[in-house]
Amino acid sequence: MRRAGFAATIAVAGALALTGCGAPSGDAEPDPAEDGAVEEPTAPEEKPTDPTDPACLVGDWQIAEDQMQSFYDALAADLDGVSFAIDGSVGLSFTADEYRYTTDFVLDLTIDGAGEGEGVATGGLGGTYTAEDGVITTTLVDNNLSVIVTVLGQTIDGSDLAGGLLLSDPINDAPFDCSSGTPVLQFETGSGRTPVALTPSS
Repeated sequence: MRRAGFAATIAVAGALALTGCGAPSGDAEPDPAEDGAVEEPTAPEEKPTDPTDPACLVGDWQIAEDQMQSFYDALAADLDGVSFAIDGSVGLSFTADEYRYTTDFVLDLTIDGAGEGEGVATGGLGGTYTAEDGVITTTLVDNNLSVIVTVLGQTIDGSDLAGGLLLSDPINDAPFDCSSGTPVLQFETGSGRTPVALTPSS
């Protein structure tokens, strides 16, 4: 049982690792000084229509709890007898050529026939990226991510493992699409990809 518990702890550390415009102006008011003439409304500025234009990534975003839960549900499908419940969210920001993750969440897990555990992720990491043809490619530059996992009474520091996985997963080589108005990234789960929608940070 202890060997199974330790294996589950390692799996959970890896799972933890695989884890942001101004309002348009209104119509111009008529100028009463011009004999009651009403100005024609100004046409709104057109936004890029290409859903893979990397400019749509730029900003401060949040991966909300429901999107995190959807991601971990997809991840759990490859971990026999393990389920996750997320409490918290992840920040993800992009400039024109840099990205940064910020984490502050707790992941509760249940292992069938064995018990429950917990993973706590804090800190973050960041680096540079390029986005071409609707795909993000990243290069990790700095990492202060902390991942502490406790399963069946065993606690490990999974920070190095988490940082190593985030070097390539889940954002690297991730297709993205902004046709909904905000970015949707296809996050890597280990056996495929699942959509994760970003929402503007409040």
